[in-house]
Amino acid sequence: MSKTKKDWMFSPKGVFAELKQVQWPTFPELMKTSGLVISFTVLFGLYFFLCEVICSKFISWIVGL
Repeated sequence: MSKTKKDWMFSPKGVFAELKQVQWPTFPELMKTSGLVISFTVLFGLYFFLCEVICSKFISWIVGL
């Protein structure tokens, strides 16, 4: 096997060694970031819903002229 082909291959031993170095979030950190993601998702959903309703009313008004 050539050296260049071996450079891109991963070994299970290397993967597990790298996983041990990962700093996993604590439960409170996980809850905080999950809450932020859910909150912003809801806010953006409401924003786009309002934009769609306004644009729909505007287009209906233009077509009704």
